[in-house]
Amino acid sequence: MGRRENSDPLFVVVESTRITRSAVAGLMAGRLAALRVPGLLSAGRCQAITAALAAAPMDRYDESRVFPAVAKFGPAINDHRHAGELRDDYWEAARAAEKHWSVLGLPDTPRELCLQAFRPAWPRITAGRRAGREMHVGIVREIDDGLQVHYDDAVREYRGRLLDTEVVAQLAFNIYLRVPPEGGETVLWRRRWQPADEDTRVPGGYGYHESVVDGTQSLTLRPTLGDGLLFDPRNYHTVRPASGGRRISIGCFVGLTDDGLLALWS
Repeated sequence: MGRRENSDPLFVVVESTRITRSAVAGLMAGRLAALRVPGLLSAGRCQAITAALAAAPMDRYDESRVFPAVAKFGPAINDHRHAGELRDDYWEAARAAEKHWSVLGLPDTPRELCLQAFRPAWPRITAGRRAGREMHVGIVREIDDGLQVHYDDAVREYRGRLLDTEVVAQLAFNIYLRVPPEGGETVLWRRRWQPADEDTRVPGGYGYHESVVDGTQSLTLRPTLGDGLLFDPRNYHTVRPASGGRRISIGCFVGLTDDGLLALWS
């Protein structure tokens, strides 16, 4: 979208042929809004993954709070959170997902797809650990009917530390495996949660009515097959409904820890 009067010149999306250290640092520092990496995966690899996923046991996010429904393959930490803690059934779901993926006949696991995207930029990168156990990395999601406006922030959502090391900044990463001919855009707003925002929370849901971001500068990012998208999910964001096709992505969260490590989790 065009820049509005009084808009923030640092709230911009940039494109690069790969994820770079400067882009990761710029996102963490708030000098950028998003990074798009065109063609991070080839169309052939995307098609092979989506074809294999036809045999995968997809389930859904907790439909009592996630509506419209979102199909997924692999655990999502927020489906296993209770009173600011990560429940033990997260680890059971992670083991089940890794077992099912291993029989799909694909050369790369979701973990490896995510990790390899960042290795050229940040050699000190690994799956995050909690109580010494590696977190699951890489969740497949089919978001066809859109999302509630929301933010993701492990520091606010989990008591103490989610990981064994302190997360000082958090990003979200997605690779588009299948995209609809229309719709499915990611919308980012230049606004983080404030206490008064709770007045606009969707009853029973995980997110907020869109009025929470009224008058706020935004970016609308169209999904393209094989592209990677990296952004700060602590800003409010959403996904618009897809039209005429399916919107499937694989992704994870990326945390910068206090010892300079990039730690990934899903």
